[in-house]
Order: sequence, then structure tokens, then C-alpha cells
Amino acid sequence: MGRYRVRPGRFVIALTVMISLAVLVVWGAWSTLAWAKNTVLLNFLEVKFLTRDEIRKTTAVEGLVIRKEEPVKAPASGELRLLAQDGERLRLGAPLAQVRGVEEKTAWSPRAGVFCTHLDSLESVLIPGMIDVLDMGRVEKLSSSSSPQTATGEVAAGQIIGKVVDNLDPVLIYIRVDNPDRYAARLFDKGATVSLLCEGRELTGVITEARVTDNAVNMFVEVAEYPENFIHQRRVQLELVTRKITGWLVPVNAIAFKDGKPGIYVVHKQIVRWVPVTARNRLNDKVVIGGDHLSESVRYVNNPGWAREGARLDL
Repeated sequence: MGRYRVRPGRFVIALTVMISLAVLVVWGAWSTLAWAKNTVLLNFLEVKFLTRDEIRKTTAVEGLVIRKEEPVKAPASGELRLLAQDGERLRLGAPLAQVRGVEEKTAWSPRAGVFCTHLDSLESVLIPGMIDVLDMGRVEKLSSSSSPQTATGEVAAGQIIGKVVDNLDPVLIYIRVDNPDRYAARLFDKGATVSLLCEGRELTGVITEARVTDNAVNMFVEVAEYPENFIHQRRVQLELVTRKITGWLVPVNAIAFKDGKPGIYVVHKQIVRWVPVTARNRLNDKVVIGGDHLSESVRYVNNPGWAREGARLDL
């Protein structure tokens, strides 16, 4: 039998085809592996945009409102008939009540302001500028034993039947913070600005007087803009901001250390990179970071335990 001879040209072609197929297989496997790796990273990595924000720490307190108010007394004994409604704005000298007894007499508004019928026997005690924060312990006891009342029906001459509140003047709010932490104790000093939250509304005030003891901070806070119910209520429920931090906020767990230095993983041009940052302030599980090129367009890795330097993410 004759021998089969492979022509050199055909052998080269076959070898080229086999090598090409092998390259395609390797390339396909590598592409599949890269795609799978990218998919896994996309599924496990939490990538978020950097945001500039503020978080706060608050404590619930009760405030005792001290306002500029002038009591109105019954001009005589007899049957009281109010001519002004609770919350009505009055001008100086406006008639606000009549008392029918032996003779009919009228009570007039002693000043311009808002008429209030919520009485608590503290009108002549809590006077702005006439009371010291050290007196407030005694006043609190007196206040807790008194209950709101409204003058109706038969009244005696000289009995307080209402009051006119100057709603244009700031109010003083007495606040007691029990067992404050060291940061809060340093924060609450005379002249300092404080933030209060009242039913979702933020109030800004200035501390006019403060006394710090081992277990409490007692202070007067002057508030210029306040809700209308502060005119009528003596006790108000508030949230006192004891600490706040502002800046580029990230979770504490997003900080990754390299050679003892803090940093975060960012995704830049679809590549995961570690960049150094400074950790400035921390509150709860958030930390304020600083560094070059931080902006709201920066995307960072929220869970750096899964991050790999140089990994490509097709976001």
C-alpha cells in the first residue's frame, strides 16, 4: 500500500485553524470569567453617590415658656362676658370683657397683642428680665402644682380674667437637660446658638443664661420666631439638638484602611480605586470625610470588604 503524505500547506492551514480555535476558546472562557466576576461584583458591591448631608442627635425636653404678657383683671364683681375671643389680636384700649354686677363695667386691653384666656397663676411670676435661672427650680414646682384655668361665669373684682400677650417680642424658654454628656455640657453656654424641634418645625434660639451642675444643665433660650401655640401654652414638648455634624457623610463601615491610613473605594471610569480621605467627625454610624476631588458625582463603595483594587465594573 502506498503511504499517505500530508502536504505541508494543508498542515499549516490545519494548525492555524486549531490555534485560532484554541485562542477563541481561551478568549471566550476569559470573557465569560470576566463577565461572571463583574456580575458577582455588581451583585455584591453597594455603589452609592457621595452626598453632602447633616445628621443630628437630639434629646426630648420640656420647655417652660416665659413671655411678655399683661394680666387683665375684672373691674368689678359680677357675671363675666368676654368681648374678645381667645387668640384674637387686640389694639391698645380695645374692649375685651364686660362684668355685670351692681353696675356694668368694661375691661380694656392694656396693650396691643393677642388675647389669651389660658391662665396658670404664673402670669405675675414668670416675667422676662425679672427672673433668674436659679429661681426656676422653685417655679417648676409651683408650675407643676398649678393647672390651666379659664375665667367664666361669676368673677370677683380684681380676679384675673385673661391676659394680653406681646406676640412680636421673643419668648424665653426655660430648659433643663438632665445628665448631659460632656459634649453637650460644653455646647450649652451663654451666647451659644441652639436648635430646637417642635412638631417637625425647627426653632433657632440663643442661650441668655446657663447654669451647669454635675448632673444637669439649666438654661434660658431666647427664641424670636415660634409657633402660635407658644402664646397660649406654658409647657411645650421639644427636641433639643445636642450635637450635629455636616459634610460628606459616609457609613463608618465604608472606611477602608491601608497602611494605617483611612480611605474609601471609589469607582472612577468603571475602575475601582482606593483613595485616601480624612475622617473628621463621627456621630452614630456616620462619619464626615474630607479629601481632594470629593463631590456629588463621586461614586463610592459602601461595603469595601468586597472591593478589589483595579476591578472593572460595567455600571
